[in-house]
Amino acid sequence: MNKKALSIIFLVIGGLALLPYTFLMIANIMQIAGVRSEGDSALLLFVVYAFVIVSSLYLITYLVCLILAIVKRKQGMLLISAIPLFHLLLVIVLLLVWFLFD
Repeated sequence: MNKKALSIIFLVIGGLALLPYTFLMIANIMQIAGVRSEGDSALLLFVVYAFVIVSSLYLITYLVCLILAIVKRKQGMLLISAIPLFHLLLVIVLLLVWFLFD
């Protein structure tokens, strides 16, 4: 499989992750507006807010990478199209860490 086809597949997979993005943003806003309990550790709050920030910024990451992949069709398109997947991996890792602390 050539690099162009692989980068298009990466961008399509990253675009599919945008389907539940609206619901994720609603949940993130509710998480920010929610009341904190006094027993929460600082590390748990850090993980929760890191997840909220990183997952909220995914749309920006995807759009920037999509625009760069369109503009730079031949130069580093595979690396640029893989960045949203790494971002999604970071979101999943933060979610798993949140589950472990909770």
